[in-house]
Amino acid sequence: MSIPNYLTLLRIILTPVFVTTLISYGPGKEHLRLWALGIFILAAVTDALDGILARLLQQKTALGQVLDPFADKLLILGGYIGLLFTNPLAYHPPLWVTITILFRDLVLSLGFFTLHFMHVPCKVEPNLFGKLTTTLQMLLLIFILLEWEIAVPLAYVTGIVTILSGIIYVIKGLKQIP
Repeated sequence: MSIPNYLTLLRIILTPVFVTTLISYGPGKEHLRLWALGIFILAAVTDALDGILARLLQQKTALGQVLDPFADKLLILGGYIGLLFTNPLAYHPPLWVTITILFRDLVLSLGFFTLHFMHVPCKVEPNLFGKLTTTLQMLLLIFILLEWEIAVPLAYVTGIVTILSGIIYVIKGLKQIP
């Protein structure tokens, strides 16, 4: 197994640790918010690093092409669902943003599996909007955990970009149907 794949597995392992730490945060437990922030940043760095190393070391693998987006979705969805159970934070994304993030990933996953079961060769390639969406979703979680006010407008930008990237992926998926 390649180094990038190990980093992706580390991100998967860090996800339940992050979510558990996040939802355990409450009054008098400020250290848990900071721990959750640190764990999330470490996991987010593994996301950037695994892609860079896969290209630099020429270690792109079929396993990595499946595990990396899965690990991203697990981390991000875990974070946004965890926020629903974390009341003392200064900022939360509007509920529509969280629902948009969940719904987009559900639609894309269902679309992928539908194409797979229809025996349609499905080539999933990340695009600029997909990468921007992941980056914005991760940054929003970081700013929320930092309790920075910029999280408020960023939540709306993240929601809009999430919708646009979902539409782009759906259109690309529909074009693959013969």
